[in-house]
Amino acid sequence: MENDKLLPVQIMPIVSSTMMGVSILTIQRSLSSIAKGDAWISMILGVILGVFSAIFLYNLLRLNPGLDLAEIIVCQAGNWVGRLFLLSTTIYILIDIGLSLKVFSFALKNFLLDYTPISVVSFLLIIVIVSVVVKGITVIAGVTDILYPFFVTSLVVLIAMSTVEFQKANIMPIIYGNIQNTFKGSLPAFGAISGYGASSYVMKYVTEPKKAFKWFFMGFGISSILYILLTLATTLVFVPEFLQKLTFPTLFLSNAIEFGTGFFEGFFERLEAFMVLIWIPAVFTSVGVYTFASVRNFSVLFNIKPKFQKYVAYAHIPLLFAITHYIKSQIVATNLMDLFDSLSIVLGFGLTPLLLVLTLINRRRRAKNEVKK
Repeated sequence: MENDKLLPVQIMPIVSSTMMGVSILTIQRSLSSIAKGDAWISMILGVILGVFSAIFLYNLLRLNPGLDLAEIIVCQAGNWVGRLFLLSTTIYILIDIGLSLKVFSFALKNFLLDYTPISVVSFLLIIVIVSVVVKGITVIAGVTDILYPFFVTSLVVLIAMSTVEFQKANIMPIIYGNIQNTFKGSLPAFGAISGYGASSYVMKYVTEPKKAFKWFFMGFGISSILYILLTLATTLVFVPEFLQKLTFPTLFLSNAIEFGTGFFEGFFERLEAFMVLIWIPAVFTSVGVYTFASVRNFSVLFNIKPKFQKYVAYAHIPLLFAITHYIKSQIVATNLMDLFDSLSIVLGFGLTPLLLVLTLINRRRRAKNEVKK
């Protein structure tokens, strides 16, 4: 991890991948339960919130070159207060990783690995992810570069194929007597796309940071568009009352597609299993970057030197397994993940702007002290 280096263009798949984690398989259920047929509009509003939050994050990283978010928190908020903020962030990210792994383990068991114990599925996912994180962000980014096109293409194809099942009546009338709930749905929608924040732990390794930000927003844009289109597609295919009962709407969307008989009929009967298989790399890249961020949080929090960070990564195996093992119910795991996604609003519009203000104050203070000297 000591000599990790990234090209600016590698930020694009990292940002896009971290946004399209497990949440993209489940968020439509939450939005439908809140905004009904206007769930896709709630997603658009969530993306708009994300744009403002991303701008805050961009300026924070720009004004703190060579530092990741963990280092910025301690540097700008002070040693004691900063470490309290960092401790909260560390716990939040660690639990969020565990919840994501647990929810995806249920998806794998339900659609692909019927007879495999859920604890075994979770443990294998953790082992694979940690074994790559130990190698550093360069290896994580390299794997992401390879896997990213596959799951993006699968989503595009899924959305295109689902158009044959669209029912316009499912979204009509648009926002009629539902304005409050539509705006309310923007909060979980923002939480679902907030994975771009993990880039704050990656940007310091980019060789030319100034060139990386256009790739940052390109990755943000790709995932945001896919979220909106996928939410619109699931809303057009399933009536809201049915959609809010589906734990994994994206996977059931693939199951709802019908194309004639013969070979295609057999293929589409198991398309949801194929989608789960394709989505393993997506979850791997998303959770992998978040696990790297968690390693950095622990390292900065306890002043662990870079050469020992691989041991911090290994320590995540029992920690993450404990979280995944503790949660037994699929409904509880999904609801908790939705809750933690919604809590990301605190980071996006609380901690990040606060750090940005502290950065500006500290810069001005240092400038005044230099003038006095």
